[in-house]
Amino acid sequence: MTPIRKFRQGESESARAPGDSERVYHSFFQHAVEGIFQTTPDGRFLLANPALARIYGYDTPERLVAELTDIQTMLYVDPDQRDRFAELMQAQDAVRGFESQIRRRDGAVIWISENARPVHDEQGRLLHYEGTVEDITRRKVAEIELRRARDDAEAANRAKSAFLANMSHELRTPLNAIIGFSEVLKAQMLGPLGVPQYHAYAADIHASGQHLLAIINDILDLAKIESGNTPPQAEAVELPDVVDAACRLLAPKAKAAGIALERELAAALPRLLADQRMTRQILINLLSNAVKFTPAGGRITVRVALDAAEQLTLSVADTGIGMAPEHIPLALEPFKQVDSSLARRYEGTGLGLPLVKSMTAIHGAELAIESAVGRGTTVTVTYPASRTAPA
Repeated sequence: MTPIRKFRQGESESARAPGDSERVYHSFFQHAVEGIFQTTPDGRFLLANPALARIYGYDTPERLVAELTDIQTMLYVDPDQRDRFAELMQAQDAVRGFESQIRRRDGAVIWISENARPVHDEQGRLLHYEGTVEDITRRKVAEIELRRARDDAEAANRAKSAFLANMSHELRTPLNAIIGFSEVLKAQMLGPLGVPQYHAYAADIHASGQHLLAIINDILDLAKIESGNTPPQAEAVELPDVVDAACRLLAPKAKAAGIALERELAAALPRLLADQRMTRQILINLLSNAVKFTPAGGRITVRVALDAAEQLTLSVADTGIGMAPEHIPLALEPFKQVDSSLARRYEGTGLGLPLVKSMTAIHGAELAIESAVGRGTTVTVTYPASRTAPA
């Protein structure tokens, strides 16, 4: 029996007995977790370790070498992979992370990843390839399933957007007739209605129709944005004018609710290069939300300023009911409200903030929300400096 030799710490490889290195390398080769191989350029195995035999479904490395005599046709599911392997080897003098589908001996198809390099003789002639193989089937299957799930979700989202757009168009046509005829009745254009209650009913029909039309328009806008069919128009927008128009529109509602509506506009503001309709819609949605969730005696402040990075900021701050910070992501999802009880207390579809989020994103702007329960909410839209122009 060969005596076991002990080495002192730091003793060099050259100080070991000649057979020790061979034993170390042999042990590593036999017990390695990854498959190790040597193959000829024309696709025959010269050497394989037990791990490679297990990966390819053979009982022993010797059986693998004896039976797997043509890598290109017998191993790769796509025979062209062997040619790609050789081309990469020649071009890069190495192959790293080369992924392929292969057939095991039992016919099962698995995924592998190869790392390899060419070995040449002293005259530069290619002798063989040598490298390692890893079974990556689980990872590839997970990637494929994730990709399929993402594709299915995107397809479902496109179908949903198309359905919402079509449904909204179909609903708007009869609804416009309802609004128009209720307007005729409310104004008694064709003569007195006779019974006073009819006038009140006509006014209710008209108000409900207008409210329903606003909801349908929000759904249609969201569907268009999600489908990518609403590119923003690049216009020179005067933000003070947009703020004035939006505040005039919401002022009666705020006054009726007992809410103060204030404006704070910085001097000498640049113009905003954006879609004017969308910019106005962003502000109207933010103001509508603020009015909806601010109790009587509260205050809403619209601010427009230029920050240190020359970015235009548009913000709406209220002293309303607010929400917990962890609930903010939910408020940005379509058709959602933070608390189900709010849906009963405050009418609406829950599309206000999601529409603002979508319209902000397609302008390359950032949306930030700060809120606390009972302390109000501040929503800020920050447009990049590239979207400003001298006034």
